Amino acid sequence: MTRRAAIVDLDGTVWRGEAVIPGAAAGIDALVDAGLAVQFVTNSTGVDRETFPETLDSMGIPGDVGGLSTAASATATYLAEHHPDADVYVVGSEVLYDEIRRAGLTVVSEPDPESRPTKREPADVVAAGKAYDIDFDLLTETLWAFDPGTLFVATNTDRTFPTEDGLKPGAGCTIGAIEGMTGRDPLVVGKPSEHMADAVTERLDVAPSDCLVVGDNLHTDILMGERAGMETALVLTGATRREEIGGSGVEPDHVIDSLGDVATIL
Repeated sequence: MTRRAAIVDLDGTVWRGEAVIPGAAAGIDALVDAGLAVQFVTNSTGVDRETFPETLDSMGIPGDVGGLSTAASATATYLAEHHPDADVYVVGSEVLYDEIRRAGLTVVSEPDPESRPTKREPADVVAAGKAYDIDFDLLTETLWAFDPGTLFVATNTDRTFPTEDGLKPGAGCTIGAIEGMTGRDPLVVGKPSEHMADAVTERLDVAPSDCLVVGDNLHTDILMGERAGMETALVLTGATRREEIGGSGVEPDHVIDSLGDVATIL
C-alpha cells in the first residue's frame, strides 16, 4: 500500500470545542515527517477556511501544514457545479451562507432572524446544516421554502459533535426536523458521502487507495474511507468508544488511542 496523503478530521480528532487534544500536534508532525500531504476534512459548518490557519497556529500546529475542506465548502461546490442558477434557501451557520455566496449562487434567506420575512416564495434548493437558532419560526419559514420541485441538500447528518463539555447536538438535529415536516430525504454532501470523498481526492490529486483517513467517528470518517477504498484509522478521543466498534458494520483498519499515536501505524 502506498500512502501519499492523510485526511484528518477535526472535531474529536484534533480538538474538542476550543481545546486542542493532547498529542494532536505531534500526530500532525508524524504525518508530515512521513511525507504525507495533509488535508483536514470536517463536517463542521462553523469552521471558516479563511481564519483556519490562525486557529491552527493558536493550538500549536503550523497554520500552513495542510488544506481544509468542510461540509459547507463541499456543499457550495456541489451546488455551483450542478445547480449554478438556483435560488438557494440556506439554513445554518453564517459560514455556510458565506461559502454558498462565494460560490456564485443566489441566496434567498437571511441568517439574522430579525431580517426574515413573514412569507416567501419557494426556492429551487434548500441547503441545510447545523442551525444553532433552530425554533418553530425558522422551521415554519423553511417549510414555506419547499414546493414539489425543491431540492433538499444537507451538509451532513451528524447526530452529535464532541466538545470539552461532552457531546452536543449536530446537524442531524436540524436535518431531522426538516425531514420530519417535509417527508423529503436530503442529498447529503458531507462525510460519509462519496461527494466529499471525491472532492477531497480531487483536491489532493491522489487516488483513494493512496489516502489514510484519521477520525473519531465510525459512521462518518471511517465509513467514508471504507466506502472509498481508503486506509482508515479510528481515534478514541471523540464520538466513538472502543466497545462500539464490534457489530457496527464498519471496520477500521487501525484503532489508536489518539492522533498522537498515529506514528505507530506509519
